[in-house]
Amino acid sequence: MALADDVAHGMRVLEMLAPEPEGLRVTQVAETLGLNKAIAHRLLGALVTAGYAAQDPKSSTYFATHRLGALGLRQLSSSGVSSWAQRTLDALAAESEELVRLAVTSADSLQWIAKAQGSNSSLRLDPVMGQDAVPYATASGKAWLSTLAEDRVREILDKQGLVPQTSRTLLDPARVLDELYEVRHRGYATTLEEMDLGIHAVAAPVFGAGAHEVATGTISIAGPSVRMTRARMADLSRPLLDAAADIALSWPSYAYLASEEGLSA
Repeated sequence: MALADDVAHGMRVLEMLAPEPEGLRVTQVAETLGLNKAIAHRLLGALVTAGYAAQDPKSSTYFATHRLGALGLRQLSSSGVSSWAQRTLDALAAESEELVRLAVTSADSLQWIAKAQGSNSSLRLDPVMGQDAVPYATASGKAWLSTLAEDRVREILDKQGLVPQTSRTLLDPARVLDELYEVRHRGYATTLEEMDLGIHAVAAPVFGAGAHEVATGTISIAGPSVRMTRARMADLSRPLLDAAADIALSWPSYAYLASEEGLSA
């Protein structure tokens, strides 16, 4: 196998492992890539040696390590993506006095990359950056899904599965699709304790690739339900949408985020 093929297949393996917390077996990797097991085993072994993958000694499955996510976050940081949007995030956080987050899309996932915390209260949120948003249980995820075609939404939901995050998580695909219809017409999405009990959130899509394209990211406001009531989220929807539009205006400076092989899905 040529070096170029090795590199291409190795990157494809990383893309396969990234969204699979339980890992994949050698046979699954081989079948997906159309390779024999020996080559798949060699590729996985090389990734383990490099520190980007590890093997579970009990199940023999391979999974991506945090080194992969750290590499991606370092690249995003060096590109200036977070600092480019920070002014808008800080302004929205100051106005809402809650946690504001920016996320970007990548293939069939959505990842938070920047934040601003505006709360002066003892009730604060501070999630770890770099985590993927659960698309059907977070306001950010719903805002993103609302910009996709229904077939694409079903594909993502089928692949990830509807797993309860709390007792209030929507687990019926039909109900999720109905809510996404409302999000499209309203312009923003909300979650009421669907991802974390006691936490409400509101989010809007960021159309960095154009108003008629799928969202390249999202911006959200999250806070304790005692403060983030339905009325409060409705009040915050206007400044939230304004912030999303402001960030979208600058997005073309980072055109790679909207490339077909980048973060446009």
